[in-house]
Amino acid sequence: MEEHLPFLRASALFRGMADDEIHHILECLHARELRFDQDRIVWDVCKQPFLGIVVQGGLRAQQEDPRGNRHILDDFGPGDFLDGSAAGSIAGMLPFFLDMRAGTTLLLLEHGPAISPCQNGCRAHLLFLCNAAQALEQSKMRLLHKIEYLSKRTTREKILAYLTMQSALQGARRVSVPYSRQELADLLAVDRSAMCTELTRMQNDGLIRFERKRFELLGD
Repeated sequence: MEEHLPFLRASALFRGMADDEIHHILECLHARELRFDQDRIVWDVCKQPFLGIVVQGGLRAQQEDPRGNRHILDDFGPGDFLDGSAAGSIAGMLPFFLDMRAGTTLLLLEHGPAISPCQNGCRAHLLFLCNAAQALEQSKMRLLHKIEYLSKRTTREKILAYLTMQSALQGARRVSVPYSRQELADLLAVDRSAMCTELTRMQNDGLIRFERKRFELLGD
């Protein structure tokens, strides 16, 4: 854990804590480090709820239905807070799995102690709970953003909602997305061929301009 202390000092979850308080809260929450070499890990969040922090690398939370159709739930990178129970609520009854990038390291926290005050009422734990509440609120906003574009009826509406959201997050009308065409279709829960056809129509209609993973929103 000591090697990650500089990273943890800068993490929003440990904002306002001295080094000794960070060490204390890690012990209090039974923190454990997990390093992954394999590229798919299956989690059953009903049986094993978890909270965690991506220390290095990154991962993608995905889901497959009984027919083998893939659905991308979210992407996470260094510093992102993982709330397995929240992801499970979006995943529904189907298990979701985590695709890890090579060399990904997670810091997992025991779920129970991480969401309730300790009996001693120590300052570090109370401060962590305040920071965690803010992080969980941001996680909920990410889920609400996903619901926003998934709730659209047509493929065009889904694409526009997603790109508009990315424009707001990136602060520009020109945005980059981390997905291939198939991955973007999986994210939006649409057919890839239909989505590619719609992207071309939207460009011909003067709504967007795109090249590979770069998109620009046009017009007012």
